[in-house]
Amino acid sequence: MSSIALSRGQNRPVKERASRLRWVRHLFLMPAVLMVVLLSIFPLVMSLGLSFVYWDIANPLRGIRWAGLDHWARLIGDAHFHRVLLNTLLYVFVGIPVQYGLGLLLARAVDRQRRARNFVRVVFLVPMMLSPVVVAFVVGRVMFNEAVGPVNAALQAIGIAPMPWLTNSYLAFITVLIVDTWQWTPFFMLILLAGLSAVPVEVEEAARLDTVSDVQVFWKIMFPMLAPWSITAIVIRSIEMLKIVDVIVVLTNGGPGISTESLTLYAYRTGIVNFDLGYAAALSFTLLILATIMATAFLVLTQKFIARLS
Repeated sequence: MSSIALSRGQNRPVKERASRLRWVRHLFLMPAVLMVVLLSIFPLVMSLGLSFVYWDIANPLRGIRWAGLDHWARLIGDAHFHRVLLNTLLYVFVGIPVQYGLGLLLARAVDRQRRARNFVRVVFLVPMMLSPVVVAFVVGRVMFNEAVGPVNAALQAIGIAPMPWLTNSYLAFITVLIVDTWQWTPFFMLILLAGLSAVPVEVEEAARLDTVSDVQVFWKIMFPMLAPWSITAIVIRSIEMLKIVDVIVVLTNGGPGISTESLTLYAYRTGIVNFDLGYAAALSFTLLILATIMATAFLVLTQKFIARLS
């Protein structure tokens, strides 16, 4: 009995010390937790609350009035919302496959040139390090200027009439995609190149013994092994593309008309320019719901695809 009591007495300081260390860890974590609550969770909850009220900040004396589901019901009949939602989805479902395909081709080409790989990585980092506003102005407004831009000058040199890149609805949309693709294709290239570098050389060499061409080796062996890197890159860029706004503002400001306007730009104009914070909050949460649904659906589909390959 005395030995048991002695061992309990020895364990008590150890438990007290562990409890103190636990509180110290929690204390050091508190600043980070508070930052997340203040900068992320609180604005998110407040925005959700705004989507159910009327609050005209231009006339603060009127106060805040309950709106219920009025803002959400307004989305159903808002033709402007329907068009910008379609524009946003087109940016994602057209731009992301193009960027991924180009990035995959570049990654494969750079992977085969192992001596120049590090140099190419640095070169392709340059567009990503530039501000989207700078890229939109230099690559977009200067290169695609209808009067003095080098793109139209090159077209005239080969006998093609100058094209209204920024004033035609369809061409303006394509121009936005071209500028965004120029800046963010290196993002796919670098991630996929990292995935190709992680594939053991022995796997590729063994695959060449059983297959005929390099194309078969790549699509049957190496491409399925890139699935984790592909999923990561596509999900990140899809979420970013849903929020596209800076390139559009510099290039077209949403025009001609609203042919290039995105959902983010529409929410900004509704809330900040027109002071309709309630409806702007509903638009913003629609974007959040859309991003969540798209990311979840993509992850489920890719998991099923990987399961079939395995």
